[in-house]
Amino acid sequence: MTNRTTSKILNFVRPFSLRGLAEVLPAGSYKVMTEEMQDEKVTYPTWQWVSTQMHLNTNSDRSDDARLMTVDPRDLEVAYLRDQKMIDARPKVAFSARGSNTRAKRVF
Repeated sequence: MTNRTTSKILNFVRPFSLRGLAEVLPAGSYKVMTEEMQDEKVTYPTWQWVSTQMHLNTNSDRSDDARLMTVDPRDLEVAYLRDQKMIDARPKVAFSARGSNTRAKRVF
């Protein structure tokens, strides 16, 4: 099977957090590497996601102090979009506390 690895740099303007990580990560540039595997059972090239890893640099200038963390790409995308203000972190549904109206109302 053939594997490929792609990398990109995500620039976070504000501190952010990811699910499964107790600490808040500082703003900055983070290298993200995604590994995919080619499915050779089909006649056209398709790639299946294998893993996504993100380099977490400490405040030190030494490169051996860097940590590598496996992340869910969906969680990383949500954090990045929130940072870029493309999506709002508030819930999209609000519930009325008045009377017996328990239907959800969409908030825009």
